Amino acid sequence: MQINLSGKTVLITGAAGGIGRACAQTLAEAGAFVVAVDLNQTGAQETIDGIGSGLALGCDLSKPDAVTALAQRVIAESGGVDSLVNCAGLIAYRKGINAVSVDEWDLLLNVNLRGTFLVCQAFMDGMKARGGGSIVTFSSLAARVGGIEVGIHYAASKAALIGFTRTLAKEGGPHGITVNAVAPGVILTEPVKRQVAGHEEAYTATIPLRRLGLPADVANVVLFLASPLSSYITGTVLDINGGMYMG
Repeated sequence: MQINLSGKTVLITGAAGGIGRACAQTLAEAGAFVVAVDLNQTGAQETIDGIGSGLALGCDLSKPDAVTALAQRVIAESGGVDSLVNCAGLIAYRKGINAVSVDEWDLLLNVNLRGTFLVCQAFMDGMKARGGGSIVTFSSLAARVGGIEVGIHYAASKAALIGFTRTLAKEGGPHGITVNAVAPGVILTEPVKRQVAGHEEAYTATIPLRRLGLPADVANVVLFLASPLSSYITGTVLDINGGMYMG
């Protein structure tokens, strides 16, 4: 069965590269009109150029006024969104609680957690008025098992997003809006490639499927969650980690 998202508008944050770009490409291939959002607007435009059509917008998702302006423009140009994919986030590799400064804690939570909250808040009423839709948030393996190499602030932000997802799912359900989270494991984005460089075999040995994840592995799950095939799934977390965590 081929998933067809023709006529659907999907907004993807963090779309300038990595998993966000893979999501944009995969959902566009299924026929969706993609709004690619990133602090790096040039990168978001490169994503849209690679797709061939869509809309690229720059936005600092930690700033309420910027997110409000983003929502107003998207609604004016496309009439609203059918799906939100909240992929934007920062990752930081730190060892120990004392390795994390207060400023870095605030920055990371502002992007990972506050940014997702602001985007969902800005579009939720419109999705209710449209009669439904889907929201995908990005948690992490670190939220499931605790940070292994990532900092405590990263793990905390991703764990909080699970509670956020389940609470928003209860609000969205009566309006036909599904809200789910994905929790990727070791996925070969640029920051992860730098972290595992020279130790790929050691990382792979910890994964039952015996390979590191690819952005496309996550994008395919996001496609499912943005499609009618997942219309009776809400408030859940789908783990994408090759079997590192089986909960």
